[in-house]
Amino acid sequence: MKSSSFSRIVLALMVVGLYWGFHSGRLIWTGAGFHFMSYKVPSEAPTAEVHPEVLNLQASFSSVAELVKPAVVSISTVRVEPLPEMQQFFFGDPLEQFFDQFSDPSRRRMAPRQPRKFKMEGMGSGVIIDPEGLVLTNEHVVRDADEIKVQMYDQDGNKKEYTGRVVGKDARTDIAVVRIHAGHKLPFAALGDSDKVRVGNWAIAIGSPFGLSQTVTVGVISAARQSLVIEDKEYRNLIQTDAAINRGNSGGPLLSIRGEVVGINTAIYAPTGVFAGIGFAVPINQAKAILDDLVQRGHVVRGWLGVELAHEISRAMVRAFGLKDDKGALVNSVLSGSPAEKAGLKRGDVILFFDGKPVESSDKLQTYVSQTPPKKSVSLDVLRSRKKMTLPLTIGERPESVDTGKEEAAPSSKKEGKDKEKMWHGARIEPLTSQQAENFRQPADAQGVIVTDVEQGSDAEEIGLVAGDIIRGVNQEPTPDVATFSQAVGRGNLSDGVVLDILRQGRPLYLSYAKQ
Repeated sequence: MKSSSFSRIVLALMVVGLYWGFHSGRLIWTGAGFHFMSYKVPSEAPTAEVHPEVLNLQASFSSVAELVKPAVVSISTVRVEPLPEMQQFFFGDPLEQFFDQFSDPSRRRMAPRQPRKFKMEGMGSGVIIDPEGLVLTNEHVVRDADEIKVQMYDQDGNKKEYTGRVVGKDARTDIAVVRIHAGHKLPFAALGDSDKVRVGNWAIAIGSPFGLSQTVTVGVISAARQSLVIEDKEYRNLIQTDAAINRGNSGGPLLSIRGEVVGINTAIYAPTGVFAGIGFAVPINQAKAILDDLVQRGHVVRGWLGVELAHEISRAMVRAFGLKDDKGALVNSVLSGSPAEKAGLKRGDVILFFDGKPVESSDKLQTYVSQTPPKKSVSLDVLRSRKKMTLPLTIGERPESVDTGKEEAAPSSKKEGKDKEKMWHGARIEPLTSQQAENFRQPADAQGVIVTDVEQGSDAEEIGLVAGDIIRGVNQEPTPDVATFSQAVGRGNLSDGVVLDILRQGRPLYLSYAKQ
């Protein structure tokens, strides 16, 4: 009975299987019997039509990657730092120290403690620019490194590692050159012309983000930045890109569609700590301009004037200094003993031409000066008290003690606010006393009137005045006392603009304001 039931079940399953096989198309009759067909992927699914130029562009990206990747390296660094001395705690008998003085002196003698150290590791990228083993990277990648290891991959994907040595570095441009010795010629990348880079051009970044070597990302040149402050350091003429750049990309190349290096990836704007669509590269022309100095001397020799410049010339300054437009560089202060002082340059001078070349801005003047070799004689065309004059000057060598970017400085003028009259638009102006000068860390021989209070939300606050500022002049008129100050401000109005010559904790500044 049980055998008969089992046979019926088997027969039923066979019938179901045959039925499913015929209806699904999997079971066919070949003449030699029934056979099940194997599954085949359908080939009639549609695909998109791709324009040949798009395919060519894709091939271009691949070609650039294949061409340049062998020249892109990963850089790992180690910096040894001493650990701070820490109080040592232990368990013991409070009387142990007392009894120790009667014990064997050899037992009491303790070996001198060795200073403890720890290793700080860093990572970055670089690009080989010479077959003899010169690697271009960021100065901050190799800064203070005690050990440098450079890794690269050959055409077969085999990893090679070399010990690197810093040949030269320059913190001002954040560029460094590292040398490796491979014993044979190395692949290297071609350096392009960053002056020809245009917003909208393709940009290809290669590097080691998060230690992931040989990573290629693609984007465009999204902007050209005249100046940008990153971690309290001012960079100039940075190339902005949306090609993905993350930690570890620093020092790697930013490439054109031709595979030429147009920049060295330097920084990212990353509120979350990772790529947010905005990265920055140092233009390769800046690196090329200092390569010889870095390789031959280990540092960069730059020209130096020894002046501090206003960041910009505002509309109020144009009127106050009698300028035609906002072109030029306003001298905020002149350093003692500098080439500028020896040439007779003075605070308030507006430099219009440098050695015959028009000075469009403070940044432009700094570029001219830094690219001029020391000891070269040049001419400065300046406007002083609305009169033009030419001053001969011998360029000096920028001292290492001068912080980067300090040949500029004064904060630019602020914006407009609500008019709240109290003495002078919210600023309390009083005669300057020796006690006030001392309290606000001003020079004892300072001349002018002092700001003792600034109302919140007032025009004076918007201008940038703070308590303790000494106002030495208004629109280039000296203000040794409150009376002359009142006369000077009475001859103008905020709509036309006002320029204040102030002293803040011994530092001269120009503040300007124009109410619209």
